[in-house]
Amino acid sequence: MRFNFFLSFIFTVSFTSFAQERCSTIEHIEILNHKHPQYKQQREKVNFESKNWIENHYISNSKSIITIPVVVHVVWNTSAENITDQQVISQIDVLNADFRRTNIDAIMTPNVWQGIVADTEIDFCLATVDPNGAPTTGITRTQTSQTSFSIQTDNMKSNASGGIDSWDKDKYLNIWVCDLSGGILGYATPPSSFNNPDDGVVIGYRYFGTTGSVQAPYNKGRTCTHEVGHWLNLDHLWGNGGNCGNDNVNDTPTQEEENYNCPAFPHNANSCGTSNSSGDMFMNYMDYTNDGCMNLFTQGQKARMISAINLYRSDFLSHNLCNNITSFNELPTNSRKLIKVIDILGRENSSNSQAIYLYIYDDNTVEKKIILK
Repeated sequence: MRFNFFLSFIFTVSFTSFAQERCSTIEHIEILNHKHPQYKQQREKVNFESKNWIENHYISNSKSIITIPVVVHVVWNTSAENITDQQVISQIDVLNADFRRTNIDAIMTPNVWQGIVADTEIDFCLATVDPNGAPTTGITRTQTSQTSFSIQTDNMKSNASGGIDSWDKDKYLNIWVCDLSGGILGYATPPSSFNNPDDGVVIGYRYFGTTGSVQAPYNKGRTCTHEVGHWLNLDHLWGNGGNCGNDNVNDTPTQEEENYNCPAFPHNANSCGTSNSSGDMFMNYMDYTNDGCMNLFTQGQKARMISAINLYRSDFLSHNLCNNITSFNELPTNSRKLIKVIDILGRENSSNSQAIYLYIYDDNTVEKKIILK
């Protein structure tokens, strides 16, 4: 009996040690509420302010593209944590594909929701101008003596505590990439009218981008897509107050709880007392499924993100921080061999007619090229 108890104890400790927290934004919000009482006060107004703005100002077919300049702060202690430029760029590519719905796996969206999926018309670029007006790659690198960083201290965001201070949070999306303790994949600061000194997104270096140090099943960049969704005021599909909650978006089905791994469709039909035979929208970026199972935002989520930019992040509506950006296709390729060319539906193509193509190389990198004729 003592032997069995010992094995059980070892198993429990091992499981806890390696458990991963898909998203810790809700925990981070609670920390911010205690640290900055004004943040809590202003966040309580956000749902009303967002709903009001959408009802009075939102135009669903405006065809107006918003480009958000990004600075990625790589804070590293070991060489593995000092991720390559290519790994950073791969994450920016994923953000653009996911938010503009040019992701290859868009074809996996069930037919029942094809009519409400969204090109959010939000782009991302690595900033080419720093806060002092000097040219930049949009990537900073800070070597630290800290072996890991915790959500409780947020120390990766400060020069004084082994991290790096943010760039102007009103003009840049600051993303810190580091070794996060506690099995956390990432977290973000949802917006409000409070001038939050801690604003930005934090992602563990193993879950950022699609190449280099990334680890399956979170190796397709969707942790960052999810957290940037929070940064733009999206909630989890099941709400932030418990099961069968409200995500404040009208076109996402009511959902009982988070989903993990990659369920088969339909999953959890008619939950929460509904008559929804299609079940959970588990392929939405704001669920907890594996990266390879996620593929959509909805029109309602798009409206909420556009309202967040207009209400709380309006400097992104007009700026010159992405001018003269070098094409990612002009980066050194180190004698890569092209394996094949496919279109965004995954079909092999060599005609180079006007379209978006993905060039796949033998070093597991992918380039997106737009052919205009």
